[in-house]
Amino acid sequence: MLFGANGAFGPKDIFDIALVATIIYQGYVLVSGTRAVNVLRGVVIFGAAWLASDLLNLTTLNSILSRVGTVGLFALVVVFQPELRAALERIGRPRLREPGGLGPTLQELARATERMSERKTGALIAIERRTPLGEYAATGVTLDARLSTPFLEALFARNAPLHDGGVIVQGTRVVAAACLFPLQSSDGLYRRYGTRHRAALGLSELTDAVVVVVSEERGSIRIAMAGRLSPELSSGELRERLRELVYEDRP
Repeated sequence: MLFGANGAFGPKDIFDIALVATIIYQGYVLVSGTRAVNVLRGVVIFGAAWLASDLLNLTTLNSILSRVGTVGLFALVVVFQPELRAALERIGRPRLREPGGLGPTLQELARATERMSERKTGALIAIERRTPLGEYAATGVTLDARLSTPFLEALFARNAPLHDGGVIVQGTRVVAAACLFPLQSSDGLYRRYGTRHRAALGLSELTDAVVVVVSEERGSIRIAMAGRLSPELSSGELRERLRELVYEDRP
């Protein structure tokens, strides 16, 4: 109801409309850049057709759309469970408070990445931000070791016991290695990329982690965030991006 009890349009009604508009906008921001945004547009069109059939008293069409809408709602919840989960995690993320010494740690990580790129050593490193990565760390081997360039190089060295899978970094510590990350679908924009890049994309879709990936074939360095891959980065560009995304916490 747009008007108050006395029929006047007051400040309370304005606040109510502004609040609803904000919620709708924030909901769109949450799904923007994911496959759910196209489905959202489809739902809006479906809802408009349903409303039109009701207003025009198209009984048969309205009956069909009402039945399809009831079943479709449950189907959407099942199909888009990962996106819904990611959205709820983003809503509930606490403010990030980084421990001291993070700047030098990122320098060590960038240096290790640069050296692995030069030798074309494949690497997959997830840097935790607000969303906890504990469930993914549990799929690998617990380490809890101080991050350093030699240590990361040793983890990803060819034929090393833990070189397969991803490494999870929490603050200044490497908390786990050989972790399994969820794979992004192979039929999307990045279908030409291999398993390592799809794992980086998959984790970045479900969390706010900054995922650094080094190609074993080309030695290229990229960052995956929010289901998107950055262009190839030089060592200097990587340092700058890590400083912005992790140290300064500017998504």
